[in-house]
Amino acid sequence: MTDFEKINEQELENAAGGQAATAVYKTVANLQAGYLAVRTAPAANYENEIQSTKLYNGDKVQITGSYVKGTTFGGGAATYVWVYVPKTGVSGYVNAAFLA
Repeated sequence: MTDFEKINEQELENAAGGQAATAVYKTVANLQAGYLAVRTAPAANYENEIQSTKLYNGDKVQITGSYVKGTTFGGGAATYVWVYVPKTGVSGYVNAAFLA
């Protein structure tokens, strides 16, 4: 079973499709090198990486789902969130540690 983190009321309303909600956007930040992968599952594995979408510092994403616990490279814990990427029209999981 997946562990879930609490999200704020605004993000919860957005995920539920609330009419009064304002979209929540985050910016990719703190990448030291490379890119932030958009994934089909909340785990850092090359097999779940959506190759058509690579995010770099300054790119914007819209939060459209819940934050979930997953794994990062080497098997460590990470928090992922389901996002929509406006520049490519793709949705998937990203490591929330790189969103500001």
